[in-house]
Amino acid sequence: MTMESFHSVAIIGAGLSGLYAAHLLKDRFPDVVVLEAQDRVGGRIKQVHGMAPWPIEAGPEFVHGRNSVFVRFAEQQLGVKFGEKEWPDWWYFGEEVGGQGLVNDQDVDDEVDKVHDLFGDCGDEAQPPPGRDVSAAEWMAAKGCTNRQMAVAEACYANDFGCSLRQLGLREMIEENRGWDSGETYLLMDRSMGAVITHLARGANIKTSWVVSSIAYGGGDQPGASVRVCSADGRVVRCGAVLVTVPVTILQQGAITFSPPLSAAKTAALSRVRMGNVIKVVLSFSRRFWKEDMYDVVCPGAFAPEFWMLNYPPTNPGAGTPYCIVGFIAGERADEVSAMGPDAAQRRFLEQLDEIFGAPTDPRPASSSVVKGHVVDWSKEPYVRGAYSYPSLGAELGDRAALASPVLGRVFFAGEATNETINPCIQGAMQTAERAAAQIRAAVDVAAVATKPALSKL
Repeated sequence: MTMESFHSVAIIGAGLSGLYAAHLLKDRFPDVVVLEAQDRVGGRIKQVHGMAPWPIEAGPEFVHGRNSVFVRFAEQQLGVKFGEKEWPDWWYFGEEVGGQGLVNDQDVDDEVDKVHDLFGDCGDEAQPPPGRDVSAAEWMAAKGCTNRQMAVAEACYANDFGCSLRQLGLREMIEENRGWDSGETYLLMDRSMGAVITHLARGANIKTSWVVSSIAYGGGDQPGASVRVCSADGRVVRCGAVLVTVPVTILQQGAITFSPPLSAAKTAALSRVRMGNVIKVVLSFSRRFWKEDMYDVVCPGAFAPEFWMLNYPPTNPGAGTPYCIVGFIAGERADEVSAMGPDAAQRRFLEQLDEIFGAPTDPRPASSSVVKGHVVDWSKEPYVRGAYSYPSLGAELGDRAALASPVLGRVFFAGEATNETINPCIQGAMQTAERAAAQIRAAVDVAAVATKPALSKL
């Protein structure tokens, strides 16, 4: 017998956008349910435990800019204190990019400053004609940038966007620059990002291990027409509205089927918006061999384009060591690292750290003091299949709006890839939840939904 339940609103995905949307909707729709494929909540907010006396973030760790809904929510609802960091902090230039070694960001040369100016002012560029987008690599070449400047941009900007310069599209990069209003500093919470997820999940009706396989939303234009959400194991939720917050990769790969099929405009936009992979290589050490005030290093031309070493208040004093470094590798480079496997990735990262911090009296400080390693590969997460969307080469203006557009007032979409300002950060995800929640409140006929008969519980 098919197990069914009825809810005013069903939300697919218990990541940040899904949980925040449920938080915003619960007063209007107390029976809102969140359906999560994994056996945990949080989506791309996830922690690695046992490496340090505090949880290490497998997903987002920095908050990009103080002017954001995430910062306001965390401060007001949880009392979170944020510390601000300037970024970049340090650079390392190996022999292949000039050989200067470690350089503080305040002391970088004009070539690096010109790259910052180029990307910082890209919103002033004219939009490429429709159908004729260019990559950031082509754009920089046309500007006369040197190979060293290309390497700087690859490590500092493309890697941060979650892609390579070849994958980074000028059209959406311009829109992202024009729409960015969060500020330029990096913020760090005084606790794990998991605290925000725990807060949002508290009291919410969440069904984990609920893998959605199909959504049927036909039934004409009558108010309150029911949506049928089916799981892979035969369970059914009927609802007046469904909010889909899954990563764009899940939709692109057809993991959820829609009946009727999504429009040609939406599927075309889906085909053009891309999500890259991210790999984090986490290493713990028995000692600190870097400057105490150093927190981040950008490394043009190196195996890991960026790494950081952060400290948080201990939550598990007996776990791991307080000396941890996280390498951040994105885009095509992450695909290459994924193929080489975790052992090789850790070995390559140790070699990089030995090169950067080695001294005549201590030539292999990283390799000689490593305690434990862990590799996070987001492409291997079956219900994520990547990290976050980036300004995609070949995307057209309006693609993000097409992804975000509701269908028949019954099927709604949220998640960072649907952010019309091309903001893939955590505040971007929350902004889409706010937009979708407002759309649902406006569209759902509560009175019509309330007359539906209650069905047996999940």
